[in-house]
Amino acid sequence: MPALRERWSPRSFTEREPDAALLCSLVEAARLAPSAHNSQPSRFIIGRRGRGATYQRLFDCLDDHNREWAHGAPVLMLAAVSRQRFSQVTGEFVPYSHCLHDLGLAVMSLVVEAQDRGLHSHLLAAFDPERAQAEFAIPPLFLPGLMIALGYPGPAEALPPDLYAKETAPRTRRAPEEIAFEENWGQASSIFTENPGSRQR
Repeated sequence: MPALRERWSPRSFTEREPDAALLCSLVEAARLAPSAHNSQPSRFIIGRRGRGATYQRLFDCLDDHNREWAHGAPVLMLAAVSRQRFSQVTGEFVPYSHCLHDLGLAVMSLVVEAQDRGLHSHLLAAFDPERAQAEFAIPPLFLPGLMIALGYPGPAEALPPDLYAKETAPRTRRAPEEIAFEENWGQASSIFTENPGSRQR
């Protein structure tokens, strides 16, 4: 899919704001993501620059490094997930050991939808989850997992020199043979020899 092949994580954004319909489509993509037992554990707080105080409150939860550039993104989102799920067997909440996995599925669905519609995203792990929990009165049942900067990519020249270098560096990925094995760990799957074209980068 072009949306997967072309996806990347910019740090420079234009001032153009995505409209409400586009943001609704991202929420819908996250809503349709698979989850264990159909628990649908993911929740999102959306901050749009210039619309209330949510954007600034989210921005203040970021670490200093991310604050250096994330202020350029017109949308900031906080993704949280339920630490427990309701069991239909026991009729009570039980530990949700793979909640972050399911949050990742929802976020990836959102990211791919954004990319397909021309909007770019940058996922942020460096933020203060305890501050976010308190700032937005997030119930203890939910874990703030990550933040997302969203917008239309801007010129790399707008960034400080160190970030400019990262922004313009070639995209790198491991070779397919390094991540998919057969027979033994580290032994590349035979699918790659049967399909030599898969070796293309």
